[in-house]
Amino acid sequence: MSISKFKTLVCLLLPIALLSGLAYPAKAADFKKEVVYQIFTDRFFNGSATNDDPTKSPGMFDSSKTNWGAYWGGDLQGIRQKLDYIQGIGATAVWISPVIDNINKVVLDGKGKVQAPYHGYHARDFKRIEEHFGDAENSWKEFDLLVEEAHKRGMKVVIDLPLNHTSEYNHGEFGAFWDDGHYKGDTENDRSKYFNHLPLVSDYNNRYQLQYYTIFYLGDLNQENEFVDRYLKAAAERFLEHGADATRLDAAKHANWGWQQSLTNDLYNKKHHFVVAEWWLNDTAEPLFKDAVKFVNKGGMSMMDFPLANAIRSVLGAKATGDFKVIDKIIEEEYSVFNDANGLVTFIDNHDMPRFLSLNDNKENLHLALALLFTLRGTPIVYYGTEQYLHNDTNGGGDPHTRAWMTSFDEKAPGYQLVKKLASVRKSNDAFAYGQQKTIHVSSDCYVYQRKFGDNVAVVAINKDQSKAAHLKVALPLKPGEHKDALSAVLRGTDLNVTSSAEVELTLPPGSTSVWCEKGDNSQPIIGSVAPQVINGGAPVTISGAGFGKDRGQLQIGKEKVDISSWTDNTVEFIAPHLSRGSEKVTVITSGGKESNQSSLAFVEGKLIPIRLTVRNVKLKDGEQLFISGDVFMLGNNSKDWSSAAGPMLFSEDQDYILVVPMPAGKSVNMKLMVLDKNGNVVHEESNSHIYKVPQLGVWNHEIFWQD
Repeated sequence: MSISKFKTLVCLLLPIALLSGLAYPAKAADFKKEVVYQIFTDRFFNGSATNDDPTKSPGMFDSSKTNWGAYWGGDLQGIRQKLDYIQGIGATAVWISPVIDNINKVVLDGKGKVQAPYHGYHARDFKRIEEHFGDAENSWKEFDLLVEEAHKRGMKVVIDLPLNHTSEYNHGEFGAFWDDGHYKGDTENDRSKYFNHLPLVSDYNNRYQLQYYTIFYLGDLNQENEFVDRYLKAAAERFLEHGADATRLDAAKHANWGWQQSLTNDLYNKKHHFVVAEWWLNDTAEPLFKDAVKFVNKGGMSMMDFPLANAIRSVLGAKATGDFKVIDKIIEEEYSVFNDANGLVTFIDNHDMPRFLSLNDNKENLHLALALLFTLRGTPIVYYGTEQYLHNDTNGGGDPHTRAWMTSFDEKAPGYQLVKKLASVRKSNDAFAYGQQKTIHVSSDCYVYQRKFGDNVAVVAINKDQSKAAHLKVALPLKPGEHKDALSAVLRGTDLNVTSSAEVELTLPPGSTSVWCEKGDNSQPIIGSVAPQVINGGAPVTISGAGFGKDRGQLQIGKEKVDISSWTDNTVEFIAPHLSRGSEKVTVITSGGKESNQSSLAFVEGKLIPIRLTVRNVKLKDGEQLFISGDVFMLGNNSKDWSSAAGPMLFSEDQDYILVVPMPAGKSVNMKLMVLDKNGNVVHEESNSHIYKVPQLGVWNHEIFWQD
């Protein structure tokens, strides 16, 4: 091919590459450096009036914005038009509420008011874009344009997928769903068993009910159906093909857990991608907190940090009488159990809970909560309008009033300027993205903590008492000298003079946040993140950190040297080798021979496919649970520990024990059943192993009979 023809071909293909996201070299697997701006698509900005009341789904739009159950006009074009505003606040990623095609039939409530799927969670066709958000053809045009514009700015796009369900099964379209325009079925005519047909969840601590029963009268999809498995995974992959950088798994507690882990593995094999699960928890004391941790750790994904959000809301929201020790306890507990607590996604409110100011209309406390959000460990999400003090307190500000119309885009607003400053400070020091958090002082009204990543250090000191100063004597990890408040006293913070490494006397003004930072020279290589955390051979992996050097060095996993795809001073990319040894240590070695700290990467033995294991005729005593241990990662590599082995198995309505476990395709697996007591001790196990050859594709069922 001649050079002129090659140039012509590049010019022709470049727009296609841009639309598909291929031209954007996003390292989406690592989200620790991101600041996410969450948008409720219908309530943000009306970019085009042509899709307000589409002909295929008329009568769902309310131009007066008084019917909270109707569409109000926000759309993808509106988000694209406001990217300057979003990026200006310091956001590096946008999370948009679901934009998949939702039901077209008008539903009325008991008072005759239209109840439309403006929220995006009543899916009709997972492979098309909702006409109220895009165009009349349900095409991907507007989504592609949004992704293209975001990627031009170096911003990422997070999509929201409600893969647990379709629409309500008792009216409207009766849970019907389509496959790219082709009707597949509904809950009333379900000969193909696309849906689970079980009652509403009544016990939210029952693992079987959570995964197989129904929530909010929604058509509960059966992810163990071979077509549904293929269909939902193909729909998720389509968003990747159109450039999405991350996926939020809506209602992860309610969709099949093992199937979602197989989906996550599937997405990781397609491209660099970030997956975060929505698993609602009040705090770490909940009975299923351990299950959430296990789900995330074994799946190699992130989780929305509800325990931390609720802790912050209890301390600074409501009447603000909470104790900072509540937050500190959550931080400590989550560090002790999550493989990557720094990778959790943090927030102070969202579309499903009253806005922060609806708890207590106190802007000063909101400012302190935002300071926590941007400086505590985790990736921060700012809910749209928080920066403009948006809130509607009707009925306590809950759903749907937490989804108010965005009324102002004032870039000079104090809240906007504060978030912009916090985002800038966070970006200025890698300690906020990658640093471990350590408590220096915690009391009812004061919280002082450090973030440290190599030679990068940040110290945050907060006094929530609005009426009086706090006087503390603490040891700080700061070098002697003058340390300016990185927030420039925006939150009444003070500069600090450190005279020695001994204890320093701090005076924290009323209602203040001070941030003091030191930036290291990164002379020593240090790993901050390996993402994804769980992967099979042949899939892309990104190591992020600092001090790797401009010249290519070496990458070592366990005792093996691994080929490198790309190398910069702060990222190393590679294709995961085919290892079958579970968790391995990862070390970056510079061209000059300097070795980094060690991080971990867990290997599964192949691409994962969901296998439903069924055990019949087993009787357990009260408090006992049935587990499966085997010689692959997802079965715990023969571990008998609660957090490693697969389980506990679920007692079904058929009086059997069942569990969907993602297994490595094509591998022969040895596994044993065992019974653990309420304390996690083995009380009984099989004498012989079962051998199972995992199929190459699909969803499969496999029966196991206990062998003594």
